[in-house]
Amino acid sequence: MATPITFTSLTTAVAFASLAIAPIPPVQVFGLFVALGVFFAWLLTMLFLPAFIMLLGEEGLRRSIKGDAESGSKALTGALRGMGRFTVGKPIILPVLFIVLVIVAIPGMMKISVNDNPVRWFKSGSEIRLAIEAVNDLFPGVYNANLIIEGAGPATLTSPEMVSQLLALQERMAEVSIVGQVTFYADLVTNGAGQDAVPRTQGQIERSLDAAFDSSQGALASALISPDYRRANVQISMKSGDNKSMQRVLDEADAFLAANPFPAGTNAEWAGETYLNLVWQDKMVSGMLKAFLSTFAVVFVLMIVLFRSLRWAVLAILPLSATILLVYGVIGFIGKDYDMPIAVLSTLVLGIAIDFAIHFIQRYRQLVEEEGSTVLALKRIYEEPARAITRNALIIALGFVPMFFASLTPYIIVGIFMASIMVLSWVASLALLPLIIKLFQRGEVEVVEA
Repeated sequence: MATPITFTSLTTAVAFASLAIAPIPPVQVFGLFVALGVFFAWLLTMLFLPAFIMLLGEEGLRRSIKGDAESGSKALTGALRGMGRFTVGKPIILPVLFIVLVIVAIPGMMKISVNDNPVRWFKSGSEIRLAIEAVNDLFPGVYNANLIIEGAGPATLTSPEMVSQLLALQERMAEVSIVGQVTFYADLVTNGAGQDAVPRTQGQIERSLDAAFDSSQGALASALISPDYRRANVQISMKSGDNKSMQRVLDEADAFLAANPFPAGTNAEWAGETYLNLVWQDKMVSGMLKAFLSTFAVVFVLMIVLFRSLRWAVLAILPLSATILLVYGVIGFIGKDYDMPIAVLSTLVLGIAIDFAIHFIQRYRQLVEEEGSTVLALKRIYEEPARAITRNALIIALGFVPMFFASLTPYIIVGIFMASIMVLSWVASLALLPLIIKLFQRGEVEVVEA
């Protein structure tokens, strides 16, 4: 048992440690911290438990073993034996069912879209969500983005042509449904009257701005343009803080500026909380993709080392791969966005859910050596080994159930996602692996009827 326990701990630690690849410091710290915790848990298991068992004495150990005998878990044993008979007796139904489900899941995966909004991490009807909705109803929008423009010189931003161009950009942005208001320094010059009120000379524009700085609007003027007139801030208020909404605003602005470029030497950069969330999401998704691929590769190599066989390594990966495809297919079909919780968990499930396949294959190979028969080995695998795997899956899945009742939706998603992965991986390991093993080992081991 030491070998599978060590390798299941390794795969879990690798999954968490891979989060260090993500370019987000809190995620890196979380991954490394939990990976270290997994190592110490393995170390205590390998050192403390054997010592504790030795302290029990032979009589106490016999009582413990007897209490865990089949008589104490008749319902579970009967159900697992029934699963074994169905799996081995009807070898066509389950593979076909899995293949059909995976094929159906692929279009669902194609529907998954990357999107996030930290405000939606709170449940609908929560105080924060209600406050956001109230502010959006009363004001132009609670979500802000900023386009910071830096001119080549003080004369760039105060030229009538530049002011007219920015007013045209303002009008273009106002046409986007999620944009509630666009504010920039020209509003101080035209008093909101638009293109018709733009002064004809640069001097008139600068005098209007000077007057604004010296008036009660001085604070607003300072927020919209620097005193030397070299840098300006275009403030965009939006009704939605989704990454998709921010990207739509960026696309509209980029399209306008591509057709109407700023004067040479003028730079424009995006800023603001909503834009920051978009950048963070992009970095998180790309980082999690690298972590996912690296974890998959490392876990696969660990399977080759453990089983000393490329074929057995592929068999161990198959149930997990099928499970991930099914879960992501469902995510796509129900319209769930690919957000931060889903991205982080995508990597973690690789190292956790493969544990069942490791225990199943390792124990099965031992039973084949003991029995000299694949038939008897498959029969015995649905006894004590299957009970242990089932209890393991049940404990892990139930451990995530309390998260269903959390106040923040990311915790709820984590709970549902992980519990579903555990259950589906358990089903795939106990129902799919025996059939694939029979197919791959056909004729290799002499069948001895019990």
